[in-house]
Amino acid sequence: MLQRVCNPIGRRLVNRLGIVRQCCYSTVPSQQHSRQQQQQTAAATDSVPDDVTVLSKPIHQRSAQRKPFVKSLFLGVVDQELLTFPESLDREEQARVEKDRTTISEMLATNETKPGASSIGLFGLQGPLAHGGRQFTETEYAYVSELLADDHGKALLALEHNAIVQLITRHGNDTVKDTLLRRLCSGELIGAAALFETACSRDTMFSTVAERDFASRKWLLNGSKVLLRHGTTPHLLAVVASTKTVEKMNAADNAMATFLVDARAPGVEISDVQIGLQGIELVTVHFRQVEVPEDSVIGSESGGTQVLTQFLSSVRVQSSVVQVTLLKRILNALTSFCINTQTTSGDIKDIEVVREQLARMACTIYAAESLIYMTTSLMDDFENQDVDVEAAITKIFSAEQLVQFATLPLKLLGPHAMASDSSFDALLSEALKLYVGIESLDSVKFFIALAGLQYAGMQTYEVIKKDRNPAMNPSHVLSKLFEKTSIANPKKFADLQQFFHPSLDPAAHWIEYSIVRLKLATECVLSRHGAEVIDRHVELARLANIATMIYAMIASASRASRSYCIGLRHADQEIHLANMFGMEMSEKVRLLALDLEKGPFITNDDNYNIVARNLFREKAYFYQHPITRNF
Repeated sequence: MLQRVCNPIGRRLVNRLGIVRQCCYSTVPSQQHSRQQQQQTAAATDSVPDDVTVLSKPIHQRSAQRKPFVKSLFLGVVDQELLTFPESLDREEQARVEKDRTTISEMLATNETKPGASSIGLFGLQGPLAHGGRQFTETEYAYVSELLADDHGKALLALEHNAIVQLITRHGNDTVKDTLLRRLCSGELIGAAALFETACSRDTMFSTVAERDFASRKWLLNGSKVLLRHGTTPHLLAVVASTKTVEKMNAADNAMATFLVDARAPGVEISDVQIGLQGIELVTVHFRQVEVPEDSVIGSESGGTQVLTQFLSSVRVQSSVVQVTLLKRILNALTSFCINTQTTSGDIKDIEVVREQLARMACTIYAAESLIYMTTSLMDDFENQDVDVEAAITKIFSAEQLVQFATLPLKLLGPHAMASDSSFDALLSEALKLYVGIESLDSVKFFIALAGLQYAGMQTYEVIKKDRNPAMNPSHVLSKLFEKTSIANPKKFADLQQFFHPSLDPAAHWIEYSIVRLKLATECVLSRHGAEVIDRHVELARLANIATMIYAMIASASRASRSYCIGLRHADQEIHLANMFGMEMSEKVRLLALDLEKGPFITNDDNYNIVARNLFREKAYFYQHPITRNF
């Protein structure tokens, strides 16, 4: 019904947990096999030489694929077994990653890495064991990369490089793996992604085009991409390019592929002119008749969408770790400043508005952390799980909150925030650089909304068709009039409070009401616009914001429930925070859903369009000066 934006998920289910009050139970699939894994590992270690004992690391156990979690929320369906906050790592994995984290921390502290990240093995953290990597899961990598976040350039370089290593491991052929993986894991080769473009094309999905030369068995690559260099010139580029024109595409075509391109190959030119904010090494890469061997295609010629989705999911989640770590630094600096600074009327920490803003920031960081590790667990614990929307939500939430709270010192402290002896100036600059990144946040929001609408539209096609043709379906219209639930007065449908600790009953109620509102808003938007909803950007942004807040509410409540059940320190404060966060987000969801129900004519959406059209017609701000006379 809608334009295809992602591949639909399969319907394979897995028995994972119980149903009643699951908050105290483990969600680690690998624990079911831990004893057997230990025996297999011991036997394998006995037969492996000492210099390659790293090969004995047990494989992280994965369960069967589940239906997508957030996409299902657009239908008002909740995978209740995923409401328990996951413990992706078993005890052995937790101990191993703690040891690795300690080792990396010590090496960073002693400044043993003059050349960069390669000497401490950061470029091979997610590489396969057989090629010198550490085979970290997404959860393990997120935990370790928190150490690198103070140097965001190094952190972004490492996470992008490791995402490319994963793509080659999953989709590359044996020749490419044998040729590149060991050199990538050792840091001899540095990989970077060249995905985004400043130009657009009406004929192809990307302005960068790859044409196949069957005679030479090579691809010819032409176009330009934007590259985030992170202080190091890469040796290997992962380039997404169109392989077919729009006219030659059909419903089964992805019309794009991902290529591995040698940055030193003839025809590749990396510009030294930086674009964007000062200090961000965002440069342009030009490809002019670049010959790419057929073996350098990652995946299949028509598998570009799957490869790109997996890459973006990993990069979005891991970059959120860097953003949240910076948020913590800002909060800690503000807290310290407020504790140690006084005004004529008393301590800054006793001012009510300061307390409110710092509390909101703490809630935001808690929710963002919960989103990150809930999403990484979905990626780690299930085979080929559809997490593209969850990863996009994690990115959006972290980035938007980062830029909002990075300016908080300016609001609270005024000129003191920019003083020469203050760290807030540098923190604000870092936040802006991370916020800009290499993709538009609005486009990510549109993806979230369209992916959810597409998934819901395929399931509710017949209902939407009747809604859009009421004259031919009068009985359906009458039944809708007598429905007991509405956006203004939603009715509970699943008693979600049974999946959280009893102290979180308020949060569970708000989550359930918000899910009902998302479902009704989805039906309303699809019924009103049909396939044309793809052009209703304001309503898409509202829908994406609703989905983002609901996922953040679920992650926060789930994490707080787990903390209280297992007796973590400050768990009672986590309960209070999750309930408070749920109440605030639920109210925002209600208002956004009501705006979607009202439509563009009752809200100001259409009026804003009129103002913008007048502005474009006059080509500038055209209103008369306030002191102008007409007589």
